[in-house]
This record gives sequence, structure tokens and C-alpha cells, in this order.
Amino acid sequence: MNPQMRRVVTGETVDGKSVFTHVEVVEPLRLDGDMLRHIVWGWDELPTLPYHQPGPFEARTGLPVGRPGGVQVETWVLPPRFPLEGGHDNSSRMHSYDTIDIVFVLEGEIDLEQSDGIVVKLCRGDVLVQNGAVHAWRNPTNERCVLGFVFFGASRQVGPD
Repeated sequence: MNPQMRRVVTGETVDGKSVFTHVEVVEPLRLDGDMLRHIVWGWDELPTLPYHQPGPFEARTGLPVGRPGGVQVETWVLPPRFPLEGGHDNSSRMHSYDTIDIVFVLEGEIDLEQSDGIVVKLCRGDVLVQNGAVHAWRNPTNERCVLGFVFFGASRQVGPD
């Protein structure tokens, strides 16, 4: 995969003309442990069509947690042997969010562990639907892993006390 990530977004003007609203390089957030996070696109609520939003894109660094209907599109580059010593909290422990995550393995492979202790190796071409479950990511290989994410903000039903 090309190390330079681009954001390519289309839109439609009110008179029905299809246009490119953004064609630009996405600078990654460099997280502890050599993880790269490219925030590509997102919104807080489902837009109405025709949708045309030219101008600078201001990325939200947080996932759409607490924003049911919110969506965020990202890519992550996980280095070999991830998580590394000194990585961010969620790279070294089990975690979950109130999101539904669609994950595409674009390059390499990654181990996904669920809280029941079961680990599944995901390989290039695999697609994961993560429904707010507790999980942890591990890259046990000597190659980087590139993941594409679409995060959907969701509500969590709380059971009786």
C-alpha cells in the first residue's frame, strides 16, 4: 500500500452536477508505539442528499462514541509486533466502544482477541464486523498491517440493575 494516504470525496451540487469536493493527502496522527491513524472522513449525523461540502475537512480525533448515527472513516497502520512497549492504552489492553466497526484488512495480517479468550487471525481481504464487543489487536508478524475502518456510533442498551 502506498504510504501516502489520500482523501478522495465526491459530492453533488444542488443542480445535480457530480463533483470532487476533496482530493488531498491525509496527514496521519502518529500515536505512541509507531501506530499511524489516518482520519479520512466522517459526520455526526447522516447527511441529506444532494451532499456537497467543499472546503477544508476538519477531522474529529474521537470515534463516534456517544453519537448514534455518527460515522468515521479511518485507516490504521500497525507496525510489526504491535502493540509495542509504550503504546497507547487501547493498544495494550482489551477495550470496547459503543460503535459498530466494519474493518477491512488491506495489507498484512492481525490477530483479534475477544474477551472469551478466542483469537482469530484476520488476513488481507478479510472483513470484520465488530459489534461493540470487548477486544484487543495484536500483530505478531514482522510486517506492518494496514486496516480500513468505518465506525458507526451506536447506542448500548443497559440491562436491569
